[in-house]
Amino acid sequence: MTGRVNSPPRRLRACASCARVKARCHFREENQTTHICDRDTAKSPGLLSALNNNVDGLSIIQQLKEPEKISEVIQNTNSNLLTISQPLFGFSWPQASQILDLFRKEYIPRFPFVLISSHQTAQSLCEDNPFLFRAVMLVVAPVSETKICKMKRNVLAYLGYRTLVEEDMTLDILQGILVIIAWEHKCHVDNSQVVNLAYLALGYAHNLGITQDTSLSSAQKGGPKLPDAERMNRKEDPFSTEKKRTLLGLYCVLSIQSTRQSRANPLQTPYIDSCLETIAQAQFSPSNSVAEHIVRLIQMSERLSEGFGEPHERTLSRPYAFLLEGTGRRFHSDLSRLSESIAYPNLSNHSQTFEMHRLYLLVRLYEPAIVVACHPDENVSQFVYLLICLRNCLEAMQSFFDIFLGLPVDMILRCSIVTVDQVLFVMLQASRLLLVDIPDWDVQSARQTLDFNAILNRMIAYFEEAEELRKSEMRMFAAFTPEEDRKDAISNTARIAKEIQWLKAWFEAKTHERHMEAASLVELGEDTSEGQITPNWSVGLLDEMPWNIISS
Repeated sequence: MTGRVNSPPRRLRACASCARVKARCHFREENQTTHICDRDTAKSPGLLSALNNNVDGLSIIQQLKEPEKISEVIQNTNSNLLTISQPLFGFSWPQASQILDLFRKEYIPRFPFVLISSHQTAQSLCEDNPFLFRAVMLVVAPVSETKICKMKRNVLAYLGYRTLVEEDMTLDILQGILVIIAWEHKCHVDNSQVVNLAYLALGYAHNLGITQDTSLSSAQKGGPKLPDAERMNRKEDPFSTEKKRTLLGLYCVLSIQSTRQSRANPLQTPYIDSCLETIAQAQFSPSNSVAEHIVRLIQMSERLSEGFGEPHERTLSRPYAFLLEGTGRRFHSDLSRLSESIAYPNLSNHSQTFEMHRLYLLVRLYEPAIVVACHPDENVSQFVYLLICLRNCLEAMQSFFDIFLGLPVDMILRCSIVTVDQVLFVMLQASRLLLVDIPDWDVQSARQTLDFNAILNRMIAYFEEAEELRKSEMRMFAAFTPEEDRKDAISNTARIAKEIQWLKAWFEAKTHERHMEAASLVELGEDTSEGQITPNWSVGLLDEMPWNIISS
């Protein structure tokens, strides 16, 4: 009995063509790595070429039928990546470049924690940082609100695929999430989605290892002495500054989310000071100075949260005691010293927004006085100092509105979550302060000092003008027709204008001591076909958090 001929390795056994005709495959020693036998090598190039042509044709048809779908890079059978012939979401490359330039010039200066080099093209950004590219397109593209909603679903689905399915660990993902959160009001991301994204970003930052110092210099200073071989192999991360800048941006948005929810910032650690020092000592640039100043103002906000006490143990008198003690005065002095740096030439272009931030912090500082004044039945000791705090708060509000309403209208379309939250917070606290009725407080004089009805009318006109500018930019960018405009979903800018109209009607009803139910849709200036829009803001810190004026 003759010996059996050894079978070829499993991956080299009969191919489909040979199995179909019940023939034995033929393999050569030099052709061990292929999946097909020698019989098919002559015709394989032609088949691969035809297959590639078919894939190209199918991808073009798919883009024409559903331009908003993600156009993934197609990999051919030879494992060569095809070049991206068209950017995502149906944009052309010139349009994508225009969007990217707008992001650099108008958006980054307002939240400079994700920088994109001026030398990087839209094509290279799409290839090197695909999720950041998608986030920038979503936030900045002047397209219809209906298309933005479709883009948002697409981007979030892609995010889930990259993070949960592929388990990618790249800074690209974290930077893209940060961009979406920073301009969440631009892309129809509601508050619950922002919370999900913020804590997804926090967990992702932990997994990337950027929430603590892991540098070589840190290991040499504090940790045990490293072996020479390990010290030679361990190099300083060339992207260390970029990672620290991104972490500082995440610290800022988590601070805003924590304030909304009356929680402690999970990134309030000493390492944040180390990152801030790195940014301050980095090569001089306006973005570094602006980022540093924003973080220092956010840190002042965190001081207030800590001074008012933990939410679970906070009482009505605890935050007010913070005002009565010397801590409140020290906070005011430290804030004044910090604001003096606004005069530096490298920060002069941002002096108004930084001054708004300072005034917002003053309103937050005096918020306990408003809360105590709104609850006279709680028997909290009311000293003369309470009236002084209320007057100081009123002056800070008046200055805040004067600066805000004097800013260019296009700022509304570019501002980050930091400014949006400040405006809503000060506006709502003003409505509460002007309804305070306690002994020795002249509420009529306060209402004359801060003409809230006139301010709200100006703010409504301001946001409506910004909405018209948004539509104009959209028509110029994508030839958007008036007919499409009428069918489009309501934008965030238009929604805020309608919510301010509701607040104005609510405030007038309160001042005239009548119920809000008596305010008709005609008074609100709303189209009944659109339905009544009522606000549900979560921007407070103390009691009644989130403070929903609908229930009051």
